[in-house]
Order: sequence, then structure tokens, then C-alpha cells
Amino acid sequence: MCYHKTMRRTLFVCAALLAAAVAGAQRVDYGARRQPIPPTGKAELRWLDAALYDSGFIFNDEVRQAYYDLCMRQVAPALHFSEATWLWLEQHPAVFNACFSLEYPPNPNVIHNFVKLAKLVGPAYAEKYQQLLIAFAVANRSRRILDSSLTADRYGTLQTRNLTFDPKRKAELEQQVKTRQGWAVNSDVTPPEESALAHDKDGRLFQDEAERLARLRALHAKFDLGGDQPAKALAAWLKKNPRTQVSELVGMNAGALRAKTGVDLAGREPKSLPWEKIAHAAGRFPPRTDGTLAENLCLRILRYEEKGAERSKLFPLSKAPWPLLLLLTQPDPVDESTYWWAYYKQKGNVPGYATYSFDYTKPEIRYRDAAWHPDATPRILADGGVCGRLSTLAEFAQRSIGTPAAGMGQPGHRAFMTYDYAGGKFRATLNHSVDTIAVSTVGWQLPPLYGPVTDPETKLTGFARMTPQNADNEQRNNVRWHIGLCEAMNIGLQNWEDSRMALHVLDLYTANADPALNASAEQQEALLRSAMLKCVANTDVVFRLAQARKGNATRILDLMEGFGNFFVSVSDGATGATALARNTDFGGTQAGADLTALLRNQFSINNSPRNQKKITNEWALYVRNAIFQGAFTNIPNAEDPRYAGDRLAWFKDKNAYAKAVADELKYQKKLGNSPFLAEVQRLNDKYDKVRLDAQRDHTRSVKEERQRRQAEENAW
Repeated sequence: MCYHKTMRRTLFVCAALLAAAVAGAQRVDYGARRQPIPPTGKAELRWLDAALYDSGFIFNDEVRQAYYDLCMRQVAPALHFSEATWLWLEQHPAVFNACFSLEYPPNPNVIHNFVKLAKLVGPAYAEKYQQLLIAFAVANRSRRILDSSLTADRYGTLQTRNLTFDPKRKAELEQQVKTRQGWAVNSDVTPPEESALAHDKDGRLFQDEAERLARLRALHAKFDLGGDQPAKALAAWLKKNPRTQVSELVGMNAGALRAKTGVDLAGREPKSLPWEKIAHAAGRFPPRTDGTLAENLCLRILRYEEKGAERSKLFPLSKAPWPLLLLLTQPDPVDESTYWWAYYKQKGNVPGYATYSFDYTKPEIRYRDAAWHPDATPRILADGGVCGRLSTLAEFAQRSIGTPAAGMGQPGHRAFMTYDYAGGKFRATLNHSVDTIAVSTVGWQLPPLYGPVTDPETKLTGFARMTPQNADNEQRNNVRWHIGLCEAMNIGLQNWEDSRMALHVLDLYTANADPALNASAEQQEALLRSAMLKCVANTDVVFRLAQARKGNATRILDLMEGFGNFFVSVSDGATGATALARNTDFGGTQAGADLTALLRNQFSINNSPRNQKKITNEWALYVRNAIFQGAFTNIPNAEDPRYAGDRLAWFKDKNAYAKAVADELKYQKKLGNSPFLAEVQRLNDKYDKVRLDAQRDHTRSVKEERQRRQAEENAW
């Protein structure tokens, strides 16, 4: 079998070479086929070595399979499943694709968690909502989800170690919220006795039971008055005097409080008392507690299984890709989400705003008797608030009906972002926004991005994995990455996952401290170009390619033009695909034809930049500008070792950089209302100064040379 496979490859190569020799035949792109594989010294990479050598360091199906097998050999020993479970997993490769594309080395917790969650919801729902289960598995990858953390009632004892979730729980919860509202799940936060929890045969608590008990104790501590005797006495007095509002006591001084309640504070000020805990202990309003992983996952599924839910305008929970569903994995209080689901079913929508007011801070509002905690979202609707509370209300209500949503920070303001689905496309929508995209931040749940960075010591700009040390929060968590993620998902989940796998493969062959032992520049180019073919909207790939091309002005400009033309300045997707194919050095090759055909299918003329929302164009312009700034901010230095003994090369590079900056300024002005015009103008001014200084140096040199010659003539 191996012999025949080798023969087929040999025949294919010979045929291709023969075709290339024919006059007028199209040149075939073999990437870096004839270059040796870098010596990693790792025996486990031998199959990947062979696949890369055969492909010419292009990410194709054989390379993907070799990488897939490598990852499988790493995670399998850490997964202790039955044969039946392994057979079931073989029918669900999506979870392996997610795990192996997410990060390298692959995290086996993703697969472990997926299996546990699948057993929790049952085979039918595990099949239908597979991507949602993967999202929950990925979001909790830092730990292994254990049986009792899924099955245990919120405050009850563990009755069985079998994974189940009773659908009746949803109906009971809805009835409880309808009649008791915030008291439905928060009437008692007292943890169970340790003796009531499951123990092993030696009488020791199971590890997962110990973790659950610790969580319940921490929750209880938030509301326990402990040994605070004055606080306990006030809670007891309030229980006996239900007509007295907590706010009346909050505003009193110590003497008036003692006269009314008989409680001596022993020198303490009333404002220093834990009034929220007192109010809860007195039964004036319930606490607010997070829901469990199991509750949030199962309730989201069961709500969408209600009659007519899937045919409504709700977010397509069973069809959306897992990266966009990560925003639904937050531990939302289940009583509040149940409240908003009932609200939606009754009114057909959920509130996006409430009264803008600071009144919620007044004691008579915050500490009033109510069925919800003062910070619970139903109370925000009733009491009002400012930007933080109002955006929290709208964000939470959207998530309660299945729309991925997250808080969005802006200078002095809080807004929120949602993922929406319309016209067959996913998009990121900014809500309650009062500022520009450039200063809008949303938390990022995937591994750190590769993007534009600044060296904290040298202040030089380039591209690398963004960390708190080399990129600020506005850069690392900018909402643009979410805009780009939606664009990538519109291309296709598998394309995006494949492009990430290609980057992990590249990391394996560029990790050596000695550059001579890493993949050559040509090999890196080939792998990155093939990754871009998979998903042009994956900016990790785009910026890695920009870093690989840094120092070569022409190739950087090709990349900028190709990406920019595709997303920003062409009339339709097909034209953009042609431009991108040409400008990523695939022009005139079979790979270029494949790329054009692929992108023509992915983007129709209905998705042209003229019809796209401004938000998508801003993202694309940002990426294009980041490539430009990262490549051209640093003016070539004559002292750079690469220019040693070759001043002409330095002079040519400097002129090429200066021309690129001048041309970019013209491009930005032509765009009109570009948000990056000022940046480019400043950089052009910087180059103007360099050009002026160079001109002065040249004039001075010419003058000095003339004076020297004149002196020699005079001396003669």
C-alpha cells in the first residue's frame, strides 16, 4: 500500500513537471517542495515531516491528517473512556477538530468535558446541539467537568453518580419564578453537612464532592452574618417589624437606631453594617447567585426545544459554530434567565433599555422590600440605572433568549455587543455604543491573538502573540477581533479550524532557538499562504504572514493590497478573490485558481463591500493599516547588520519605504473618511523629515567634497 502511494506521488510529480515544460503551459506551484524538512529531533513528528516534504510545506489534506494523528496520540492516553464511548466519538469528529485547532499541545479536557456534557443532555440533544456542547467544553477547558458538578441540585445533596438532567426541572423552575421570582432558587444558601455528601469506600469525600462543598461554602459566606451580633440582632428585629423599611435604619445615626430597635452598635457607625446581608437574613430581598454549568446548558437547549422556537427569529443555536457560542457559557443566574424567557414568550421581545437615573443608589430604592436582589436584572428594569446597569440588563436579557452577548467597555462608558444572524451571515453588532470601534473592548475567550505589537524596550513595531507586556487592553481585547471572527465563520468553521491547525504546524517548525534549524523563509511562506487560502479572514494568519515578510516592502504591499481589495475597495467578492490570489503570490498558478474559485463560492456579490455595514469595512481597514504600520513604522537604519558593507541596499530600502508611505497617504485620502488617515499622515511627516535630513546630508556631503577638491587644487 505504501509502495503504491509513493508511486502515485512520483507519477504525479513527473506528470506535473512534464506539463510545466510544455510551451504555454501554466506553471504549477510546488511551494517549497525541494527543501529539506527542518531537523526538529522529535521522533513523533516523523509522519508530519513526511507529509510536509511531500506537499512542499503547503497545508493540504495529508498534512492535516498527519497533524490530526499527532494530536490524537497526545490526548488519547489522558482520556479514560469505554470502547463504546470511543466508538461514539469516532462519529463526532467536530470535537477533535475544535480541540486540535484551539491550541497546541491539544488540551484533552475539551474532549473529556464534551463527553460528560453529551451524557448529561442525552444522545438526541448531543447530536443536535453538538456545537453548543463544544463551546461549553472549550470554555471550561481549564478543568475537568466531574459527574457530581453536573448532577447535584443547587443546594441539595448528591443522590446518584449517574449523569442526568430532568426536563421537569425546567417546568418547576418556571413555576417557581412565576410565583416567587428571585426567591425561587435563593431562599436558602446554607451548604449541606459533609456527612450528607458522597464518600469513597474508605470514608473520604470524593474529590469532586469536596470541590462542590467548597463552592457552596464560599457562596454561603457571601450572605452569612457570622459572629456579627449587632447585624444579627437587627435582622431579627426587622423580621418582627415587617412594616419598617431597611432604608429607614440605614439613614439613622447610632443613637436613633438604638432608640428604635434596642440594638447597641458599640461605637460602630450604621453605614458600616452589612446591610445587604441583613436585608437578606430579614427576608427583605433574596441574594443573587450564579447558575451552574449544567443548569445553563440544559435550560438553553430545552427552551429552544419549545414549540415554534426554532422557526422564530431567535439566534440559530443548533446551527451556529462553537466559537460564536462561547459567549453563552457564562454562569448566568437561572432564575433571571427564566424570567426573561417568559417575558419574551409573552411580549415577543426583551427590553433593551430602562430609565436612565442615579436613583437606584438611594437607600429607599436599593434597600426596599422586593422579590429580586437590587442588582438583579428585573430590578434594573424597575429601578433604572446608568450605562453599566442598563447595558447589563439588555445584554443579560439577550443571552437569556439565546443571543450571544457580552459587555463592551468604552472610555467612561459600558455598552454591549451581540452576535446576530441575518441574510445567511453572522455579524457582530455594537449596542449602546457612544464611541469609536478603536476604543471598544470585549473579553476574548479564545487563546491570545497574533497581531500588531510594540516592543516595550526598543519601541519598535512588529507582529507577535499579543500579551499585556507588548499590547494594551484596547489592542488585545478590541471588538474588531469579534467582527473578524464573524467574518471567518461566514467563510466556514472548518476553514477557520484548518487555518489554525496550519499555524500550530508552523509553530512546531519554528520553535528552535537556532534559526538555522527552523523552517526556511520559503517554507514559512508556503505554509502561511496555504493557511490564508483556507481562511483569509483569520487575522492570526494575515499578521503571521506580515511578520514573515517584514523587511520586504514589495511583498508587504502585495499583502496589503490583496487583503484590502478583497474586503474594502472592490465591487464584488469574485474580483476581490482574483486580487487576493494575485497579491499573495499565487498568481498564474493552480493554487491561485483554486483560491479564486474557493473565494468566489464563499462571497457573493450581495456581500460586496458596497453592501456591507460600515463596521466590517472598519475592521478590514484596521487590519490593512496594522500590516502597514507594523511593517513601515521603523525606518531602515544604516547601522543594521544586514546593510553591512552595502550602503546602496540601505538607500534602496529607505526609498522604497518612503515611497510606500507616500502612496499609502494618497490611498487613505482617496478613501475619504478613513479613521487611519491621521496615523498615516504622522508617519509620512516622519519620513518627510528623514528625506529632508537625507537631502541636507547629501547637500552637505557634496559641498564638503567640492571644498576638499578645491583645497587640493589650490595646494597643487
